Amino acid sequence: MYSGSHSGKTTAKPIRVAVIGAGEWSRQYHLPSLKALASEIPLEIAGIWNQNAETAELAARQFKIGRVYPTLDALAQDEGVDCFVVVVNSSATAEIVCRLSSRKLPIFSEKPPGKSYRDALLLADQVQVPNVVAFNRRYMPINRRFKALADGIDDAFFAECHFYRNERHYEHFIVETGIHGINYMEYLCGPIRSVETETQRLPSSGSDIWISSVTFESGMRGLFKFFPCCGSSVERYELHGRHSSIYLHCPQSYTSDHPGKIDIHENGKLISTLYDEDCGSPLRTAGILDEYRDFFRAVSDGSSTVSNFRNACNTMRVAEAIEAASDILDRQ
Repeated sequence: MYSGSHSGKTTAKPIRVAVIGAGEWSRQYHLPSLKALASEIPLEIAGIWNQNAETAELAARQFKIGRVYPTLDALAQDEGVDCFVVVVNSSATAEIVCRLSSRKLPIFSEKPPGKSYRDALLLADQVQVPNVVAFNRRYMPINRRFKALADGIDDAFFAECHFYRNERHYEHFIVETGIHGINYMEYLCGPIRSVETETQRLPSSGSDIWISSVTFESGMRGLFKFFPCCGSSVERYELHGRHSSIYLHCPQSYTSDHPGKIDIHENGKLISTLYDEDCGSPLRTAGILDEYRDFFRAVSDGSSTVSNFRNACNTMRVAEAIEAASDILDRQ
């Protein structure tokens, strides 16, 4: 298995990856990322499986994958693979990951970690090998710059997330999509311990909006606003201390903030604006390449990862509570 640097020089055999899921999301983001990284990390896609065999065959032809597994069991039992990549619907994630976990090989999984908090708990307990859950906001280059700035504000007292979309009529908007904002805010500020949510049905769109007041474990306060059907499509984060305030315009692919930027205010004045410097490759801008870099580091040396089943658990708990407008009371 790979144990060298990312300089292009190998010190051992390539990492062999088995991919579960060949749908649009896999073909648009995950398979291109694996192929792109093969030029810097010694890896190869050993094979692919999809519930619909024709879709798997299509992906295999498109990305020159040599093997299409006839069944999930055939993939899971392949002694020649070193790790698994799971890109399936959240309703199937828990079952598939649990079946794979018996091999005790590293697992990369798309978010969310299952369809419910119960699933998330199960996966956090079941998967004891290195793993990554693809909450890509933690890996976006400009988001990481924002995280570094946030860590430098010692007296931060308030954080805010604006998660707005246009005509996003999802049945589970918070758990499937808005959860990204929750997970990134927990990356910035630590676990959320209490939530109070107000929700309102908008007759004009037939959709709900959610406004949630939260308290982090540190005691810091925060606010989330989730609008799935409004006039803008933006994702923005802000953090405030007594003398410093920072604002992130996140360049997620579905938003209008391109390139992304960070505004830095001190003592009532805008002192600097930092623009996204990594807007050349959509896969890098979106953080997907760096998700996989983090994963393959863990495959190689067992290191801890930035996003995983364990730290995704509380995020799922909070997302489920917000979507149901069910308050989580302060445990202290």
